[in-house]
Amino acid sequence: MRRNRRTGAALVEFAVCIPVIMILILGSMEASSTIFLKQSLHSAAYEGIRTATLRDSDEAAATSEAEQVLRVRNIRNFRIVFNPLPEDAVRGERIQIQVTASASENSPFMGRVIPDRNITVQLTMLKE
Repeated sequence: MRRNRRTGAALVEFAVCIPVIMILILGSMEASSTIFLKQSLHSAAYEGIRTATLRDSDEAAATSEAEQVLRVRNIRNFRIVFNPLPEDAVRGERIQIQVTASASENSPFMGRVIPDRNITVQLTMLKE
């Protein structure tokens, strides 16, 4: 007889715990997605700036390298900006790349829960 009362308590405990467990699972998935996006932007920025610093390189070639990384990783709604343009930089001058992407468009849940924010990565290298 005592055992029957305990099964009701287990059901109540399960009902209380399941929302917390779901929030932890979904939060972990969202955090992983954001980390993946930031790492993808870093990889794209590195490949783009590496190409931009080469002699006789231009903006089109450097942008193409960065875009290739982002497309392989299925990153959407991104923007790539160089300052100054690789073809305008002289040897020894700093070139900066800025790669930006929308967090909500590259996330499974964030766009539905949290307002959009952009994640931006900047790298600087010297022109060869």
